[in-house]
Amino acid sequence: MLTIEYNYEEVPLQKVDENIKVLDLPDLTKEEKNILDPLVAPTSGLRIELCKAKEEGTHLKLTLDQRRLFLFLRFYKALSVKFKEMHDEQNPNVLIVTDDRPTAGMLLSYCSQIFAYDGYNVIHQEGETNKSLVSSPYGAAAVALYDDIDLVLVLTASHNELEWNGIKFYIDYPMPMSGDMFKEISAIALDLEEIHFKTDFSPQFRNVIQQNNDYIINLLSKIIEIKSIRNKDIIIWPYLGKGRGLVELFENLGANVHIIEETLNPPNPIKTFPEKKLKNKMNETNSDIALLLDADRDRIALYVKQDGKYMYYIPNEIYSAMHNILAKEYNKHILNVRTIPSDLRGDESSLMNILTGVGYKHLGIILYFLLDVEVEQSKIDSAILYLEDEKNKLVQVKQPEPLKQAVRKRIKNKGLEESTIIIVMWEESGGHTLNVLNLSNDSANDVSNFRTDFTLIADKYPVPALVIITELLCRGHIITESIDWSIKGINQTIDANDEEKLKIMENFEAEDGKTITIGSKDYDITALYDNSGQIEIYQLKSSDSTLYFRPSGTSPTVRFYIFGDKDTYLEEMERVKSYVKQNYV
Repeated sequence: MLTIEYNYEEVPLQKVDENIKVLDLPDLTKEEKNILDPLVAPTSGLRIELCKAKEEGTHLKLTLDQRRLFLFLRFYKALSVKFKEMHDEQNPNVLIVTDDRPTAGMLLSYCSQIFAYDGYNVIHQEGETNKSLVSSPYGAAAVALYDDIDLVLVLTASHNELEWNGIKFYIDYPMPMSGDMFKEISAIALDLEEIHFKTDFSPQFRNVIQQNNDYIINLLSKIIEIKSIRNKDIIIWPYLGKGRGLVELFENLGANVHIIEETLNPPNPIKTFPEKKLKNKMNETNSDIALLLDADRDRIALYVKQDGKYMYYIPNEIYSAMHNILAKEYNKHILNVRTIPSDLRGDESSLMNILTGVGYKHLGIILYFLLDVEVEQSKIDSAILYLEDEKNKLVQVKQPEPLKQAVRKRIKNKGLEESTIIIVMWEESGGHTLNVLNLSNDSANDVSNFRTDFTLIADKYPVPALVIITELLCRGHIITESIDWSIKGINQTIDANDEEKLKIMENFEAEDGKTITIGSKDYDITALYDNSGQIEIYQLKSSDSTLYFRPSGTSPTVRFYIFGDKDTYLEEMERVKSYVKQNYV
């Protein structure tokens, strides 16, 4: 059992009057400027290693780095300023939520005081005192589920180690920010000299968790009946905290939920997998299914016992199997919107495949294009969007209408004009979002338009998928029988700072359109572009494998992905990584 010791010093705030304090900010070092304004803008918010960590056995000692804390305070203030520049509201509502990290309560307090001083109505999740515990997906969705909330801050570092923390934010829509927006906020943060705090603020409270769970139950009712979960013993291991949102949902659906309240560092079920403990817990509780969650609940894994065998499944396998089962066994029509490096083993069962860049700043645009939601041009310009035509050729998508025409044509060719279409938007790291679409006739313009009865969520929202795959497992479906196991996929990284990332991407461009040999394999090289003409991802395709690589937007690494022969894919991955690092840095 991991024990955590957290040490910190109070921030040196100066009293202005009874309820107002001010922090005089020190000058920034070059390193601090680079953290606030990195060369490559992050794709999912700002993350900072906030504490010094010392681990001795099962004891973790965290010591706050106060100057790193000041970087967060700068960013909070800058975000407040930027939002008010965009919205002419005197007292806007801001929802601020966190995960369960040791630094969460402190960040929640300071962040709330900054926004309160600037005139915002600060909203927290109801529940425990001085906490506002909501998962990242539920927090993001709140900006759409509540009409009176236009700004949401989620204070989390996702699956990073506990010494890290971070911030994701959502303005008007549940969709990640653009790189341009991040840069504008960073510029404000760099120029700040002081920050004021309102210390006597009183937050409002909402049950954001219940609002999300009500939405999910309604959405699921249009996809599949949730009946077999009832009375099943199911384990939920949140890896950090209690996972209240998911636990309450499964209990409402009739499951007997058994929670493992043991913190793991990092809180990442893809990286840390304590199999022995899980087996023991499953035997104790007579459970056949365990749901494993990261700190902000958007990275998931499953541990399942079927036919006396235990199997561990990662998101690529879970989602591909789920889509295949829904399509083949329940005659569901899947519009498969996935990131380019995601698992391709569900493509054949889909109505149509649409491939995007990595992250929901790409995936979400497809949903908004189909439903006629206006998207700021900078997001469209930076997006990587391709549809797969009937000859399996990739066609770049730059505008809504060609996309809508292609999807409508595919639906009509299949005779599905009156059918419900399930749009799934997902990525290999664990994000998954779905909605239900129908075609409605616009007789005046002689065209069919897409419509939905459900709020549009264009960021990670994997809980509906978790419920569906659990229901399918409880009905007796088997993941291993639902995807092709002769192909295996994995992602790995090489270390690269921002300058090295750019060098690799620039130097490898010389190979675009060529065939190169690595080891004994020939690879056809294809560069995939965003809509402004910038190369974002490289594809390396051999006769029996497909690899991709791209610069990470959240860490000093280049990410590599492979789908290849189950017996040789790991060796092949190592060869390609080494080749790229040796020849293009």
